[in-house]
Amino acid sequence: MSDVSGKKIAELLITLNINLVCWSRVHLEQVFSTNGKGEEEKLTVQQFHILLHIRDFGLNTVSDISDFFCLSKSSISLSISKLVVKGYLKKESPIKGDDGRKIYFYLTEKGNEAVIATENALMDAAGCYFDSFDNETRNILCNHLTTINHLLSTGGTVK
Repeated sequence: MSDVSGKKIAELLITLNINLVCWSRVHLEQVFSTNGKGEEEKLTVQQFHILLHIRDFGLNTVSDISDFFCLSKSSISLSISKLVVKGYLKKESPIKGDDGRKIYFYLTEKGNEAVIATENALMDAAGCYFDSFDNETRNILCNHLTTINHLLSTGGTVK
């Protein structure tokens, strides 16, 4: 086997990312509200990502979230305000000794339920798509995705 450069791997990974975005638009985005209006039970993609990152990564200030998503604080503040009004997030003041200007956000029970419901809907939509593959193809894909996820999450260490 010939040597493969890091640039070639990056090229393939970027192509994979583009293909995933396109695939997601076709197969998953029906799970989300397109503009946050008229479908009160559905989250927008951005709302889902904000709630997910607050829950899973502890990003719970406007600054943390805006830095992570590379979006302006005013844009994130607007999204968070809507999530608070809808009852998905609650605000908490800083603890004593912390910067008094910071406000912390945490998922409410309703917010957690919305994230779980959206995750389940995404798994159902994706699962139906992949169930159409034959068993051998599903196994191959599963093994490759497991390996890719492991390599990316561990910084390249082999199992």
